[in-house]
Amino acid sequence: MLGRGGMGSVFLARHLRLPGKQVAIKVLRNTDEMGPDVLLRFRREAEIASRLGHPNIIEVLDFDTLEDGSPFLVMEYLQGRSLAKRLRQGRLPLEEMFAITRQIGAALQAAHRAGVVHRDLKPDNVFLIPNETGDGGERVKLLDFGISKVIDSKTIQTQDSVLLGTPRYMAPEQAMGKNSEVDARTDLFSLGCIVYEMLVGKGPFAGLNLPEFIYRIVHEAPAPLAPLVPEAPAHVVAAVERALSKLPEDRQPDIDTFITELTGSPLQTLSSADPAATAAGRRRPAEAAPPASPSNTGRPSETPAPETSAKKRPGVVAGAVAVALVGLVAFFVWLRPGASPAPASVPPTPVAVNQPAPAAPPSTPPSEAPSTAPEEAPKPSASSAPSPTATPDRQTAQARPPERKAPAEVLPEAVRKDLELAEQALTRGEVEEAIRLIRRSQRVAISGASFALLTRAHCRERDLANARAQWAQVPASERSRVRQYCKQYEISF
Repeated sequence: MLGRGGMGSVFLARHLRLPGKQVAIKVLRNTDEMGPDVLLRFRREAEIASRLGHPNIIEVLDFDTLEDGSPFLVMEYLQGRSLAKRLRQGRLPLEEMFAITRQIGAALQAAHRAGVVHRDLKPDNVFLIPNETGDGGERVKLLDFGISKVIDSKTIQTQDSVLLGTPRYMAPEQAMGKNSEVDARTDLFSLGCIVYEMLVGKGPFAGLNLPEFIYRIVHEAPAPLAPLVPEAPAHVVAAVERALSKLPEDRQPDIDTFITELTGSPLQTLSSADPAATAAGRRRPAEAAPPASPSNTGRPSETPAPETSAKKRPGVVAGAVAVALVGLVAFFVWLRPGASPAPASVPPTPVAVNQPAPAAPPSTPPSEAPSTAPEEAPKPSASSAPSPTATPDRQTAQARPPERKAPAEVLPEAVRKDLELAEQALTRGEVEEAIRLIRRSQRVAISGASFALLTRAHCRERDLANARAQWAQVPASERSRVRQYCKQYEISF
């Protein structure tokens, strides 16, 4: 037994089929007072944690009931201490506070984007695990989504005027029992209370009993932070005080904004680093660019119009040759295997739009002569000079653009090395070692490649629940490969 509380007990257990694998089993005490809402919340904790699949949220492996009807959760076994125990030693230095808060923020941001509000954020539910590197840093795991609110959920309706959460860290709307008004900004208020306590050594609100707590949370402002922590920068004080605003609309709009104001840099998110999304964003301007024709030659261009320079200088032919050479270079770079998509400022066909008609085109190989163009190729306009890049191959490419691959994900060296080692371990069948290396890489940077590899590792274990939980984070460029791999273990997506 690892611990016991009013609702149940937590046990340390070992996996029967995976030697050395340890898990924690949380068993809810089966009593006559346990109503259906308690069971639903207990089950929802398993479903939410499994669905989020975030490295800063505890991993839930299974949910079931014992023979006597007592429900239980099987979770990853964590070795460390809670933030509450760490705070008993005194307040935290700024850098340590930043590191812990950013990790809590990353977990909350993932939950909020999935439509989940934690509602019981407190130091007891923040678990600190010492880093394996021995640098004194700690990894955060957010626990206990048992009373979480799922936005727009129709499965569980929480009545107003019922207090859900821990009073010392409740937001005013939560303390007044307005559960229908609870949203992501409620968690933000609780996080502000935790940051305040990490800086000062005690919480922003105090009271001898519950009514006094509630009154101060709803009506009284906490003691100003600046005199209590003179070493704290002004932006830290401002961020915390804004998060502790009584009205939700006066707080930061989301967790990422709070983290940015507090630490000076935003959270790293998988969506911003998604190769498929990046490629789509780069292609969109180029695909929307209008074709070169007499109807749009009067529009301002990002580069000087060739016509202007040709009229002012006698070297018309030399100008045409220069434009043609630039076009050829851009053409071959564009066709080079593995090349990144062309920037939006480069038009699909580098043609000298306003070049005078008498200008003679440079000599081209017979294979590039315009006369050999297929019948469906568009003819150049009368006001345009023949383009040396308007070859049959190029014109065919314009008619049917080649499929462009998304650029490879850029990974820090430490992350890339860990993922390579994890891939090798998975090939050898050392699944547990592979998962350990993948999780270590995610402490440095969250990447689509890590989720793809983690999904494959869970498929190798035939762990359907965890494989599906990670699948949502697998980028589009990796999904075909992951599907093919998992199919051999009878798991499909």
